[in-house]
Amino acid sequence: MIVDPSLFAPELIALLGGLLLFGAPLLGAGSTTNWRLAILVGLTTVAGAIWTLPMSGEAFAPGIYHIDAFSQSVKVVLSLGYLLVILGAREPLTLKAHAWCELPMFLLLATVGMMIMVSATELLTLYIGMELAAYPVYIVIALHRNPAVGAESSTKYMVQGMMASAVSLYGMSFLYGLTGSTYFSAMGVQISTLAAAPLFWFGIVLLLSGFLFKLAVAPFHFWAADTYEASPHEVITFVASVSKVAAIALLCRIVSLVIPAGSQIMDLQSILMWFALAAMTLGNLAALRQSDLKRLLGYSAVAHAGYALIGVQAMSANGLTAALFYAVGYGAMSLICFLVIAAVGRDQDRVSVEAMSGLWQRSPGMALVFLVGLLGLIGLPPTVGFIGKWFLFSAAIEQGQFVLVLVAAINATIALYYYLIVLRQIYLVEAAAEAPAVKWTPALVIATTIGSVIVVGMGVLPAPVWDLAALAVAALLG
Repeated sequence: MIVDPSLFAPELIALLGGLLLFGAPLLGAGSTTNWRLAILVGLTTVAGAIWTLPMSGEAFAPGIYHIDAFSQSVKVVLSLGYLLVILGAREPLTLKAHAWCELPMFLLLATVGMMIMVSATELLTLYIGMELAAYPVYIVIALHRNPAVGAESSTKYMVQGMMASAVSLYGMSFLYGLTGSTYFSAMGVQISTLAAAPLFWFGIVLLLSGFLFKLAVAPFHFWAADTYEASPHEVITFVASVSKVAAIALLCRIVSLVIPAGSQIMDLQSILMWFALAAMTLGNLAALRQSDLKRLLGYSAVAHAGYALIGVQAMSANGLTAALFYAVGYGAMSLICFLVIAAVGRDQDRVSVEAMSGLWQRSPGMALVFLVGLLGLIGLPPTVGFIGKWFLFSAAIEQGQFVLVLVAAINATIALYYYLIVLRQIYLVEAAAEAPAVKWTPALVIATTIGSVIVVGMGVLPAPVWDLAALAVAALLG
């Protein structure tokens, strides 16, 4: 067997970069030097992912790890997300000072795990990727500077994450028992026979549960609000953006396995539809009563997970394309909102809605960035939030799911209320005299500008990203 290292370039660069970030502090590098090295590693990883975009093939033994338009497109987004998060994560004050050098390394390792997940075409490889993506995040969430704030949320996230991982592993055992193989290709060959077995669909639902947890879909959402509220700002920026893209991408890959089953996918489609309805409704209604801004956006994430599921449960090429497109857009919208929150609440363990009072006076640029992010989350033009929901709703309507789209539209209207409360605080409420100054660094300007351009650019000119997403889905279904 000959291994082509070029097919593994993004992961290889990130792994070597992780070793570099691990060794630099041991050789005396300070947090600033380590941060600059992390940016260099991020840039190199993005370049490696872009370079491999046109490549395809098997990186290792056949059937284990596949390189195609889908995997490499998602890796570009993941590596870019990591880079933008790190640009805004220099000396994060809500993280223990001794962990400043460790944060970029742990987030990079989590990114590597997500990259492995999106290329995995075998159950054990997929599970290894899931765990590698999860454990570094468990660690950095627990490194909050205030143990009284971070201990409970990190414990909840870790324990519930482990439970979700165990449920997924249990589902994998059913699939292995039915097929006699851990390879996705073997399942694809036997799909016509497997589709008649209720245990197969039970195993698929259990497998999907792990990714529904990462996406914070109800009823797997219980960790979201507490973890969003009490995590270090820069860590939850990563969780709220990069990990969501990976979770939606993996849902698309798993669902693509069963689409050839034809009419027999109706039960799974119904289950995912009810998950989508529950997530949208519960997330938006719970967000109405929140005064903590990160907690509010945590419940908003539950609702947006429901929107993304509309595309996944459509079980069609257009639906999966819309879900991938929305994943990229939501990742960018969430990223810029949390980058601003991290800057405004830089020295605050928790950031209330009132903390945003008069932001347009204190920092007009940050207020504008946050406005762009919130307009996207609301779903107003010319942002990707509007066109992304349009694509999702269109995919559902193609399947005759008018009621689902109606409920989603009602939920989007409900969400308008709590987003406008935040905007009112920013633009119509005077800043308090004791309000802290907002630090606007050049790196943060670059990160928020790139994120804002993506949010608006995908809304005004969606074709390039849509075409790339359609190519990725074609590779999945092919």
